[in-house]
Amino acid sequence: MESYECDECGVCCRAFPIFASAEDARHEPRIASEGRRLPMQHETPRWTYRLFPLPFLTACPFAGDDHRCTIYSTRPGVCREMPAGGWQCQEARRRHGLPPLEPNQAHEPSSIAGELR
Repeated sequence: MESYECDECGVCCRAFPIFASAEDARHEPRIASEGRRLPMQHETPRWTYRLFPLPFLTACPFAGDDHRCTIYSTRPGVCREMPAGGWQCQEARRRHGLPPLEPNQAHEPSSIAGELR
């Protein structure tokens, strides 16, 4: 399986609607204060708050000017579950005109043999 390393471009915070759960809001109170609670008939255990305003023109309110998440340690579960290099990551990059994230280059044992002393 290929592995990818996030380059912190931040487009994942701008390309898709971001939803957070009530549990996420318990871990990070700013989700409740800065997010928009969904109407009760639309709530699910995973979707209670919308962090990405509609229409889809702006970023998550927790994306800083440097594209980094300002609540990274307490970010919503949906953000934790989005892997670098996954289809959503690659689609977000495409939508924002960025090249695809390339897999990490693993060294073959034979290629590093000369580097060892």
